Amino acid sequence: MNEQEQQVYTELLVIRCQQGEKEAFELIVQLWQKPLLTFALRYLDQQIDAWDAVQETWISVIKGLNKLQNSSLFVSWLFRILTNKCIDRIRKKQQELHRLEQADIKLEPSEISNENESLSQAVQGLSDEHKTLIMLRFGQELQMGQIAAMLNIAEGTAKSRLHRELARLREILGDTI
Repeated sequence: MNEQEQQVYTELLVIRCQQGEKEAFELIVQLWQKPLLTFALRYLDQQIDAWDAVQETWISVIKGLNKLQNSSLFVSWLFRILTNKCIDRIRKKQQELHRLEQADIKLEPSEISNENESLSQAVQGLSDEHKTLIMLRFGQELQMGQIAAMLNIAEGTAKSRLHRELARLREILGDTI
């Protein structure tokens, strides 16, 4: 199934879901589960966190699908929900780490990674907004127009931010990317 066929098929399934067809929702999950999990794994680097974020995303989709007025925006809406779930998980972990530091509990050196060792770690060091932009473009291979719609920014803004962040990653990693 090519990208355009997948888009039309997804839109049809969304409309059927909004009309109450449970089988249509199961088909949407089958179609989008793997891309969502792949995105979450790249974003979070922890399989259990990725699975949890994806499951939380599907719960939010179930609750909000009838409010979605334009079925052509479903994929952008779906990945926006997942991105927010991933960001929430990262913030929660950061808060837990901060509490550990406050309690003067030290982490073992083996648990501390060097952020500049690989591209993946360098991307993890970016801000949530920039990490999302990189992962949507290269992890999910979305078009810049789709990414701009997801992030509620102009396409030119998305392109310039992507260009700037790639240049920043090149500085961190050298010319290996």
